[in-house]
Amino acid sequence: MIINKIRLMFLDFFQKKNHILIKGSSLIPENDSTLLFTNAGMNQFKDIFLGTVIPKKKSLISSQYCIRTGGKHNDFKKVGYTNYHHTLFEMLGNFSFGEYFKKEAISYAWEFLTSKEWMNIPKEKLWVTYYYKDQETFYIWSKIINNNHIIPIHDKNNIKYHSDNFWKMGKIGLCGPCTEIFYDQGNNIIGNLPGSTKKIGERYIEIWNIVFMQFNQIKPNQLIKIPVPSVDTGMGLERLTAILENSQSSYNIYSFRKLINKIKKKLLIHDSEFNKISLRIIADHLRTASCLISENIFPGNEGRNYILRKIIRRALSHGYLLGIRIPFLYKLSKIINNIYAGISNFFKIFNNIDKIQNTLYTEEKQFYLILKKSMDILLREIKNTKNKKISSKKIFYLYDTYGLPIEISQDICKKNNIFINSITLKNIIKENKEKQNKKKIKKDQLIYTNLMCISKKSIFYGYDRHKTYSKIIQIINKNQSIKLIKKEQECIIILDITPFYSESGGQIGDSGIINKKTACFIVKNTKKYGSYIGHIGTVQYGTFCINDNVISEIDRKKRYAIQSNHTATHLLHSALNKILGKNIQQRGSLINEQQLRFDFSYIGEINKKEINLIEQLINKKIQENLPITPIITSIKKAKKYHAIAQFTKKYKNTIRMIQIDNFSLELCGGTHHFFTGNIGYFKILNINNTGHDIKRIIAVTGHKAVLYIQKKEKKEKKIQDIVNIDYNNLYKKIKKIINDFNKIKQENKILQNNEIMNISKKIISNAYLLKEIYLITYSVSYRYKNILQKLSKIINKKLKSVIIILINNYNSSIIFNISVTQNIANKLSALKIMENIFLENQGIGGGNKNIAKGKLTNTKNIVKNLEKIKLWIIKTLSKK
Repeated sequence: MIINKIRLMFLDFFQKKNHILIKGSSLIPENDSTLLFTNAGMNQFKDIFLGTVIPKKKSLISSQYCIRTGGKHNDFKKVGYTNYHHTLFEMLGNFSFGEYFKKEAISYAWEFLTSKEWMNIPKEKLWVTYYYKDQETFYIWSKIINNNHIIPIHDKNNIKYHSDNFWKMGKIGLCGPCTEIFYDQGNNIIGNLPGSTKKIGERYIEIWNIVFMQFNQIKPNQLIKIPVPSVDTGMGLERLTAILENSQSSYNIYSFRKLINKIKKKLLIHDSEFNKISLRIIADHLRTASCLISENIFPGNEGRNYILRKIIRRALSHGYLLGIRIPFLYKLSKIINNIYAGISNFFKIFNNIDKIQNTLYTEEKQFYLILKKSMDILLREIKNTKNKKISSKKIFYLYDTYGLPIEISQDICKKNNIFINSITLKNIIKENKEKQNKKKIKKDQLIYTNLMCISKKSIFYGYDRHKTYSKIIQIINKNQSIKLIKKEQECIIILDITPFYSESGGQIGDSGIINKKTACFIVKNTKKYGSYIGHIGTVQYGTFCINDNVISEIDRKKRYAIQSNHTATHLLHSALNKILGKNIQQRGSLINEQQLRFDFSYIGEINKKEINLIEQLINKKIQENLPITPIITSIKKAKKYHAIAQFTKKYKNTIRMIQIDNFSLELCGGTHHFFTGNIGYFKILNINNTGHDIKRIIAVTGHKAVLYIQKKEKKEKKIQDIVNIDYNNLYKKIKKIINDFNKIKQENKILQNNEIMNISKKIISNAYLLKEIYLITYSVSYRYKNILQKLSKIINKKLKSVIIILINNYNSSIIFNISVTQNIANKLSALKIMENIFLENQGIGGGNKNIAKGKLTNTKNIVKNLEKIKLWIIKTLSKK
């Protein structure tokens, strides 16, 4: 396989140039919360480039898988439509941290590409670009390659450093001029030279980008030099493979070609230009989705999870275009492992294949409910359009009404050469957002009109105090500000300072007392109203006035229990990340004095072994009595420290983090213990599903956890006493009882079936024959509730023309079942017979012309009435 050979030759070449091989990093950046996915080989060396970490070796090489689906480096919409773009690709790179710079980096790349010992690409096939101000790079190239093949690339729209040849990590961060090497595929392919604004065709393919890392952009257009100018290069392995295979597309190289052919065969898709784009997208997205799921990323609505959902849904939409109307991606996932096993060590997904298949199937099943309705409407619009245009309103309607992502609609229209006015669509989306914001503002205004304006804010002192001397600054009763409150009156008291924690971040509000010498106020709950803390409760005795000096004291026992549960929630969050995967995302929590509840996103089942590991890890950290430290810092530093937080939310510049030794670091405004040992003990009570891909853990701590264990042991002791066995043999004994019971049940079932067969024979032998129609009326008294249906089924199999009226007179009420074969039903239906029964007997029932069943409430003269029904049927059939 050429791709393996190129990779090995690249690594060998640079190892001979005194480079050390470094293992490629995970697709999920380990130490960079600014990136969703690893999008370049340099990501893992970011701190070295910035000079904050000194490398042991100054020249390195790596083979790195990258994902580019968002941000500055976003190839998502190009995938499938161009010959060389993928969401997931392999990048080979060499890096220097002060050991060599421009001259050596350029000469290494040129030697590897053109030397007969290595790639042996004809020199005249290569073109290079450089940043127009970087004359040093131009000078180096001019000594190597024909000047006609050296192209300067200028700034776009005259914006400084805004150029394809001035590489930037993002809006801020590492940057520097770069030089790119392009391969000319020849005159038979349409295309413009690199740097052309027309961007027609793909004659010239970029295969190597050499970045000269010289600056750190701290603000727009404000650059500072980094301590050590460095080299960061990236070469697309799939692209170079396509060139050496003469494939003219990385979708035609061996691995992709084999994958696409397997997909075609599995889905019974034929070759055509129209199908080609969809097959490329399905193949590419299947690779990426499988790898992300194997790294514990699951479909969701935010961040990485949303990107995965978008990738899966785009593939499904193109499957729908190919005529596939049922989930199919999950069936293809095994193909990835089989094909790529011999190509790259990275595609080791076999151990995760069940998880990948389950995740894909769950997401497919959910999305097909949206896809079927919306895609049928879209495809009908495409078919009926006469001017090759679809209105932007229709695209937004499909999103707003049915949930079809806008980018998928755009994709399908693009494939069908249908025009959508993107400017109009952007305006519609913008107008809708503004409308929603106005609604939200209006709703918020309605809430806050009931709140009184207070000139002074409340200050919370409750992190380290349970009791404070405070002043009443406002009393609110029935949404009105009042000056005085008396015995047994309910109100909200606002204090200047308070130890009471207000309900926030999943933690419930404190309760306690506010008192003075002549009065006492019972605080039932504490809530936040803007910047003010409201103490909700009732005056027990005395009166309280504005400006009264009071003592405010929380219920310490309750707070202690809440703190145990809150600190345990942080331990739980970290434990889940460590045992189930790094990408667990919190979806809500409730922390009170009784228990903790934690909701999080996770696809698949959590087994007993994993639950035990989570409990063991948390209790280990409790036993270690780790210090719990609150840290006041900036949001910027919190991101740098990789604190757990929902960074999509808006935070103030100054935030509070809770650090539990080196085990947990999380943004939190709640109250906590000072050491984990104060929690005592942690026990999970229950794990269940609360929604699509959302799990809920309910757990208890401390005294409640001990009570739970004791209660459980008490129940176990009762079971021991009932079965009369010691604890060590209890499991075996119960298992034996269940096995014995199941055997008896099975034997009973056989006996029942035999008895039913005997009854059916007896019934058939007593059947009344009229004009080749058998008439059966029979009454049984049997505890087996489905006996009538079984008897009817057996009789119907043996007699082709039959009317069966069966009654089970086991309880105080009588169950009946009427069955009429199809050939008789038009003459006399089961419903007509049931109506006749109800003339003599009260009851309820229903059915159709072939089967009717129900219940009779008066049981007197049932046998006599059955005879009457039989005579009526004979009379009715005799007339016809």
